Parts: sequence; structure tokens; C-alpha cells
Amino acid sequence: MKTNNCELNDNLSLTEKIKELRDRSLDRKKRVPDSQNDKPVAFWIKKDRLLNEVGKEFTIILRTRGCKWALSKTGGCSMCGYVQDASFEKVEPKDLIKQFDYAFYNKIEEIERDEANYIVKIFNSGSFFDENEIPEEVKMHVYETVNTVKKIKEFVVESRVEYTDVNKLNEAKNSLKDKYIEIGIGIETVNDYIRNHYINKGVSFQDFQNAVQTCKGIGIGIKAYLLFKPPFLTEIAAIEDCIRSIKTLIDLKINSISVNPVNVQKGTLTEYLWHQNKYRPPWFYSLMKCFKKALNEEDLKCTRILCDPSGAGTIRGIHNCLKRECNEDMINALEKFVLSQNLRYIRDLDTNCECYSIYLIQRDYC
Repeated sequence: MKTNNCELNDNLSLTEKIKELRDRSLDRKKRVPDSQNDKPVAFWIKKDRLLNEVGKEFTIILRTRGCKWALSKTGGCSMCGYVQDASFEKVEPKDLIKQFDYAFYNKIEEIERDEANYIVKIFNSGSFFDENEIPEEVKMHVYETVNTVKKIKEFVVESRVEYTDVNKLNEAKNSLKDKYIEIGIGIETVNDYIRNHYINKGVSFQDFQNAVQTCKGIGIGIKAYLLFKPPFLTEIAAIEDCIRSIKTLIDLKINSISVNPVNVQKGTLTEYLWHQNKYRPPWFYSLMKCFKKALNEEDLKCTRILCDPSGAGTIRGIHNCLKRECNEDMINALEKFVLSQNLRYIRDLDTNCECYSIYLIQRDYC
């Protein structure tokens, strides 16, 4: 596997560099006023792929004290800047409930009027099952509220593997009896070296497999997040790594795989490398090649493939050249593929833009 042979140009280890960059960024960040702790970071409704149909997602991002891993002495993951949305201090349970209620009751009438079925995603830029982020009473309030809405068919939260405790998962399962529950876990790659040396995840593939078995034993689904083109990988290496990861996860009968192309977030090691011209976000051409080589129609009958890139078509996100029409063609094809789970939208995609020849030259070494 080819790597992008760039160095940090200082005497710090990768972990130390990640922590230094995180601390520097957080020192510049303004503290979130207590008065804002009763409002979520964001919430929205948009079209999405449910397990067996096209429906809509209702996403709520809660503001918590932040991901424990990101705030630890490890510095967190090399590409993740979501800690910027955190409060860094404990947010009271009553305020977290207010955040959820503010979003939920702002949209509930729209949901009830809609003909579509819904998937609700509760994100907190960390782990939903970490008591330091989401206390017990907040989780129970979320469960009880979501459970009252019949149009909500699926319920998705995220967690690091160390918080996938049997008791917490059983509590979710028993509280949401009529909903399909899926836990999103950032495995990023099936390659332990890439995950822990380039991404600084602090998780082994065996840890992930143990969490999968725990969830399967309770009847809870798994959504595995893969990172497309981590730092230090070339385009070709990123394609190879993602193909291997997708195929491995399909063999494990993972319910959903969400492929996330890197977008360059503030205060991260990835941004540091990007500013030094030592990292380029992935090309759409690489992502499409990965899907074409990794998937077939039979796979898509058993595993849902998701991909909704942040910053797509911009200089910090996945892009080809910066011509609007070139990137829009890719974004539209990707959206149609995800909603339909039909590979023809990717297979039929043209590569007529002149930037394709540039991509073919660069993909081996950057």
C-alpha cells in the first residue's frame, strides 16, 4: 500500500502533535455562554435512505461537554474537529433535555404531516452512551419522546466501542420496542495500523468485533463509519484500504456502512498537513472507483451503503477540479446511488472533465 511520505517536520510524536494543535485551536475558541446550553448545535430534516425505502432523516446535534477521547491527553482523532462544537464543561441534564425538546417540537408537526417515514439521528459529536455526555435521565427522555411518534421507524446514535455496555443497549432496546435501533461506530478502516497510527483512534478491530457481537446478541444494528483517505495515504492507497474495509464489513454482516470522505476540519492534524500542501482531500473519481470495485447488487440487498460527504465540492471537502458542474454531477450521482442503493448511477457516470487526466497523474503519489 502506497503512503503519502510526508513528515511532521518537528520532534513531536503524532499524538503530541494532534494534542498541540487541538489545544492551540481550543485556546482561540470562545467559551460557549451558559445561556446557549439549552439550544442544540443544529437540527434539520432532509431526504435519506431508510433500511427498505426512501424516507427522511431528522437529525439533532446536541451540545455536550465533548468527546472524552478528543478531550483526553491523546488529543483525539487526527481528522476530527467536532470538539469545537462542545461546551468543554458539564452541561446540566435539564439543559440537554431542553436542547432535544427545542429541536423535536420545532419539527414534530412537519413530521406528523409528512407522508414519508423517518429515521431520527441523535448526535453529540461524541458517545451517546457515555454518561459524562448524556446522563441517564436525558437518554430516557429521548427514548420516551421518540417512541410516541409512529412515523419514526429507525433510531440512530453514535458511540465509541468502550461505551457499548450490555445494560445500556438493553435499556435502549426495551424503551424503543417498535423502532429499529442502529449504533454508529467509527471504525474508520479495518487496518489496525492505519486506524491507530494515522488516525489515532485508540481502538482495535477486535474491540469493534466485540461490540458488534454484543449488539447482535441484543438485536441492535451496527452502522460502521469508514474514513475515506485518512492522512498519509495516497489516492490509490485510500481506494485499496476502503475496498478491503467495505468487503470485510460486508462479510461480518454489518447492517450499514457509512463511507465518509475526509473534510478538512479546523484545529486538526489534517488541517495542519493541508496548509503545508501535504494533504489533499480525496477526489470523487477515487470514491466512485472504490464503490464500483467493492460492491455488487447482492451486497446491497444485505448491507445499506451510505455516503453524505461534508463540504463536498469545496476545497476542504471531497472534490475533483473546482468546476461547479464537475462536482455537481458527482454529488447528484452519489445521492441517487445512496437513495436507491442502485449501482448504475455510479457505473453510468461520465469522466469527461479535463481534470480526469490530472487525477490519473496525481493519484499515485498524493
